[in-house]
Amino acid sequence: MKIKKILTDFAKVINSDRYQYTESDIFVMENSHEREAVFDMYFRKTEDNGLAVVSGVREVVELVKILNETSEEEKREYFSEIIAEQHLVDYLSKMKFTGDIFAMREGEIAYANEPVITVKAPLVQAKILETPILNIMNMQMAIATKASRVTRAAHPIAVSSFGSRRAHGFDSAVAGTKASVIGGCMSHSNLVTEYKYGVPSVGTMAHSYIQTFGVGKKAEKEAFDTFIKYRRERKANTLILLIDTYNTLKMGIKNAIDSFKENGIDDNYPGVYGVRIDSGDLAYLSKKCREELDEAGLKKAKIFLTNGLNEDLIKSLKEQKAAVDIFGVGDEIAVSKSNPCFGGVYKIVEIEKQPVIKLSEDLIKISNPGFKEVYRIYDKNNYAYVDVITLAREYDEDRESILSGKTFVTRDAQDPLKNSTLKEGEYSFKKITRTYVKDGEITEEYDVLEDVIGSRNYYLESLEKISEERKRLEFPHKYKVNLSKDLREMKSNLIESISKEINE
Repeated sequence: MKIKKILTDFAKVINSDRYQYTESDIFVMENSHEREAVFDMYFRKTEDNGLAVVSGVREVVELVKILNETSEEEKREYFSEIIAEQHLVDYLSKMKFTGDIFAMREGEIAYANEPVITVKAPLVQAKILETPILNIMNMQMAIATKASRVTRAAHPIAVSSFGSRRAHGFDSAVAGTKASVIGGCMSHSNLVTEYKYGVPSVGTMAHSYIQTFGVGKKAEKEAFDTFIKYRRERKANTLILLIDTYNTLKMGIKNAIDSFKENGIDDNYPGVYGVRIDSGDLAYLSKKCREELDEAGLKKAKIFLTNGLNEDLIKSLKEQKAAVDIFGVGDEIAVSKSNPCFGGVYKIVEIEKQPVIKLSEDLIKISNPGFKEVYRIYDKNNYAYVDVITLAREYDEDRESILSGKTFVTRDAQDPLKNSTLKEGEYSFKKITRTYVKDGEITEEYDVLEDVIGSRNYYLESLEKISEERKRLEFPHKYKVNLSKDLREMKSNLIESISKEINE
């Protein structure tokens, strides 16, 4: 029996749909494969038609490194197994990425129809990256955006992400946990995420740990004492006891208090200590446990609540004034349970410096043509007011006005009657499109992607600049994403030209 070659990192590059290679074969045969193409990765809507959080750009940039550093022999070995056309195998085996990748940074707040990633490269190079890019970005942005919803609901109470066991496979567990941290989670439980991204993992205990000591009060007490003893010996700074294995109020909390006191854990303990409740009426039980802990003099003991939590349940617990210091959220974040398909797309917008457009009877599916970049405009109070998508390659009047701080008028992409005048001296701006790969070489901008905590901090700082109305979880006030005057005219002219041909 022939044993298949163990998949290496290069498999991430060729994790594609067949049609991308079918098309590439045609391009190579037609000798059109080196034409410069521009593709945009963007999304059309979010769960609540509000903001999304960018995550996954680091892994997209790493695709370039993998493609360029994999040997011709290894590429040929893979491609020969899955592609019949020998000329295409020859071309792909020698191919390296020589183009550019522009993107928003991880932790950036993004909105529908904005180019989150733009790839400008020879046609086949850009084409074969479609599925790998979407595979990465749709998963990570779904999770980061869901984490954002959950953490916004919990604020100012911290959220810990621990849904690895429910994630859809290894990569989803590891990179998805990283995305949840970027989306606002203050801690996580995944060991490989710690290893790969350098974000420390945390953990409490499982019910099975307690059950290994037997059944009942004595066994639970022994489990707690043993846990505290050995965790302290290893200088662990977190001691959280799970108290609902048998009975939270009549057994668990009492055993926890006794174990803390007998092992010298009190409010002088330099680390974090407390209890976790994973079942029952969390609001009621947490308040009762808080009373008992306080009466025992353990006022700094933390209460960690888990059990199928999401943003709605968290809001309800806060409304009921649950006694909680940390929320633990698993599968609701790990698989973005309420909106598991993020729906990002990858569309060609330019070929050989000529803009192209995709039309549809469904307005949401009409693409924005041309090579573009995004500017975020802030009002006098330093709140994000509007994002303006401008042309990047050629002269763009609004782009020039923004860069020079001059007065300009920005109009809604669909309704020109909705417009705003941004006056000189009354606004500031930030270009949120960055260059991560130039001529096939990874730029210094990549360094910021390696700091996951930095990306989370960047997200939290950006969130502070979004008005409360625009970041509420239900029916958020629509944030303006407008096209520059020249981009609107380009799009309109293309639509008019095609419409004329159709009507004729």
